[in-house]
Amino acid sequence: MAPFRIEPVNDHLSMIDIELFGIRRAGAVFLVRGGLSCLVDAGTSKEARGLIRTLDSIRAFPPDILILTHSHYDHTQGTPVLCREAEKRGHPIKVMASEKAIPNLEDQSWNSTFDEKLKFENIKGVEALHDGQVVDLDGCEIEVIGFAGHCADDIAIYDRQRETLIAGDALGYQVEKSLMFPPFMPPFWRKDGFYAAVEKTRQLGCKKLCLNHFGCLEGDGIETFLDDTVRTYETWWKIFADADKKGKLDDPAYLKDRILTVVDQRLPELEIGKPLMRIMLAMINVAKKIRGKAPINVAEVQLEGIIGRLTEGYKVATGKSRPHKLPTTESRPRRM
Repeated sequence: MAPFRIEPVNDHLSMIDIELFGIRRAGAVFLVRGGLSCLVDAGTSKEARGLIRTLDSIRAFPPDILILTHSHYDHTQGTPVLCREAEKRGHPIKVMASEKAIPNLEDQSWNSTFDEKLKFENIKGVEALHDGQVVDLDGCEIEVIGFAGHCADDIAIYDRQRETLIAGDALGYQVEKSLMFPPFMPPFWRKDGFYAAVEKTRQLGCKKLCLNHFGCLEGDGIETFLDDTVRTYETWWKIFADADKKGKLDDPAYLKDRILTVVDQRLPELEIGKPLMRIMLAMINVAKKIRGKAPINVAEVQLEGIIGRLTEGYKVATGKSRPHKLPTTESRPRRM
């Protein structure tokens, strides 16, 4: 049985829930299959072995091509694991990414802006992709769409024939359709690039929109999402800017309270993927209940982590701090 769930999107595209950070429906990668196969994004190194087993279960490993939508570690760090396993099997994977991503993949240490404790493996030998380039998968053509807001090297992948767009993180995030949060993550955020990505997506008029975090939208849900993601960015940015003026920017409890009050969004029920993790969480919560303490709310813990990263993204974008290691990409953070 495959470790991860696979959902068909169209006749050439499948979405694989890689249970990012151990949580179901938190992160996805996408498999496009023509005569050749292409995996879009690779997750972190922790999900890589499960992803290999999942692809094996449908005879899709190794893929011929791996395209990375951007150079953030939760999309890239599974790459070395996948490539080493493919080499062992005598079928190397061609790794491709935006031309702007190449230096940031070759030196991934700047991702320490997200977590100083993690070790990041560099990714070399990546083939450059350009805006408008078409990749022929022998019976299925996919087009590279250049974005640059969430990350300086964002790209999306568009199947023009089936009007399906894989957008990476460039357009924002949606958690279980009840919570949205904006994409101003460090260290590259540019609001003009974000607005341009939203407008490009509107102009494409795609019938299906696939988000790495998380899921595939279609029909009227796409336009609603695009309206909501702009509104979410503008609302959350104002909350962070107001907190900055009040000297509360480094107070995550204050920010969380303001977000939950102003945005008025319900925290979704998140499901832990691994049985052992579910058992451990249940045991911890039983112990907390005995002691008269509130149980751990997975969504609340995740929200606190997101707030921490967005705080750093806000600081870098407004020039209040710099990344731990300045990325080498020419599009560096600008003042907002």
